[in-house]
Amino acid sequence: MKKQAIITGAAGGLGTAVTQQFLAAGYEVTALTQPGHPDQIDHLKSATGSPVELRIQPLDVMDGKVVAGFFANQENIHAAIFLVGGFAMGKLADTSEADLDKMLSLNFKTAFHSVQNALPKMAEGGRIILIGARPATDAESAAALVAYSLSKGLVLQLADIVNVEGAERNVQAVTILPSIIDTPANRDSMSDADFSQWVQPAEIAEAMLFACSEAAQKQRFGQFKMYGGV
Repeated sequence: MKKQAIITGAAGGLGTAVTQQFLAAGYEVTALTQPGHPDQIDHLKSATGSPVELRIQPLDVMDGKVVAGFFANQENIHAAIFLVGGFAMGKLADTSEADLDKMLSLNFKTAFHSVQNALPKMAEGGRIILIGARPATDAESAAALVAYSLSKGLVLQLADIVNVEGAERNVQAVTILPSIIDTPANRDSMSDADFSQWVQPAEIAEAMLFACSEAAQKQRFGQFKMYGGV
């Protein structure tokens, strides 16, 4: 029986690379996309060749009840990879309550809904993969990204909680903390940057795949810090 992987944000710049990597490794992948965006489904089909091992499903991960309904029908998940999130600049004095709410919803609540419902459905030795961020552990860089950094800090704490609750079944949460990822969206927003210094999506996908592998079953991770030259 093939291992099962569930990936949220599967059509994004990072999500596409992760979906491709896990399919290539022989997983059956359920790729969750944003509702109301059929272009995301078309993109994934084109990027992967639409193999029989790939199931694409729109799912609103902002809605806890919808997420609970989805995971109620899942069993024996080996890799649960939660990639949905957002980014915003803003120093402390410039951060409004609306800014904070937006980042908490996109980065923390989406992860919380997914983790809360996935954990009981994980196979023994399964891995939950979350996306943190370098500023979540670096106050100097966080000062210019207050709402974003606070929301990602909560993701790190959520992972720690999972590692307590999942210890008996060797279910671990692994958090990836990247510096800037080389995606089309980031290139568009920072067109003057040196892209060679950025972390490649395929590199992150490879790290995730290793964290879910048999070779990593006896390791205790916590965090993968993946920084480029910036």
